[in-house]
Amino acid sequence: MRRGKILAFALAFFMLPALSVMTSAQEIPTMPSVEIDCDSNPEMNVHPSYYEPVDLNCVVRNPSSFEETISVEKEWEGNNVEMIMLEDTFTLAAGEEEEFIITFSGPTKLSADTSYSFSLIAQVDSVGMVPWDSTNTNATYNGEFTVSTYGMVELEMSDKSTRTLELDEARTISFQFTNNGNDEDKIRVSIANEAELIENGFSFPLGSFVAEDVAAGGVSSLREISITAPSEVTKEVRVQMIIRAESNNDANAEFSEIAITIVIEKPSDISGLGGLDEMSTGDMKKYGAIIGAGILGIFMLVLVLKVIGRRSSEVSTPQTIELPEIEEESNIIADDFDEFDDLFADLDEEDDDLDSFLDDFE
Repeated sequence: MRRGKILAFALAFFMLPALSVMTSAQEIPTMPSVEIDCDSNPEMNVHPSYYEPVDLNCVVRNPSSFEETISVEKEWEGNNVEMIMLEDTFTLAAGEEEEFIITFSGPTKLSADTSYSFSLIAQVDSVGMVPWDSTNTNATYNGEFTVSTYGMVELEMSDKSTRTLELDEARTISFQFTNNGNDEDKIRVSIANEAELIENGFSFPLGSFVAEDVAAGGVSSLREISITAPSEVTKEVRVQMIIRAESNNDANAEFSEIAITIVIEKPSDISGLGGLDEMSTGDMKKYGAIIGAGILGIFMLVLVLKVIGRRSSEVSTPQTIELPEIEEESNIIADDFDEFDDLFADLDEEDDDLDSFLDDFE
């Protein structure tokens, strides 16, 4: 069989000079051979939201002077990733080439460290209709399959309630963030609307961002950002504080945000006792007792002054006092009660004056 192949090739080889004499230009035939080449090494995007198989474009050529049948084999040891060739045999005329595609597919969320080497071996199986020993007639392409790095972060906060701050009060906002990407990532958390908050009088004395290296699939330590309220406001301030987490590995990665409401209430315009809106129940009772005691004291003072004035007028008028006889003691006691009644009767006559006086305090 081998002897027959050699005779057939020798016959074809020695016939070529005879054919070339019949042409105007003389060409030297080339021996059977093959070439193979591919684009740059494949890199697969394994992001859960954007994953798709990756294609590698390759070309096989017949640089010889004979028609060739060429086959391409792969060497691949990748785990979890498939290397698929839809076409592996090509019949090419002298000087022709043909493109073919190799597809790599696999699961999402593969680690960015994933890397596999592969080889494509092209060989000449036959020249024309004559089988060919391809031991020394082949070509090899060596490549590297890799996985691209992607970022995916998630910001987490246990308390998303509204924060009400007093003037100049500092408050810390606590949070954590998770690295859902496929490689270690330096995740940055910042105040997305920092300029707006500063314009409203807020400040960030300890800085407006934090950053931490987090392993793929890991969670950061508990972090904080401190915000200080303005020292004065003319009206109630109600703003959103937008906290944003971003991936440093992937500029195209979606960020994660949480918005919390910050409220600064307008101080009361009431002065003196510090404003009734700032008083506790205990303060109200205390100041109420003081005011009540003051009013009662004034009332008693007026009452005493009225009694003293009446007594003074009675002393200034000379009267003849007759001592009652001892045997009429009962009549004396009765007269004393009558005098006491007259005193309150006089006070009743002056009720209008007292009411007028008290009206001045209303």
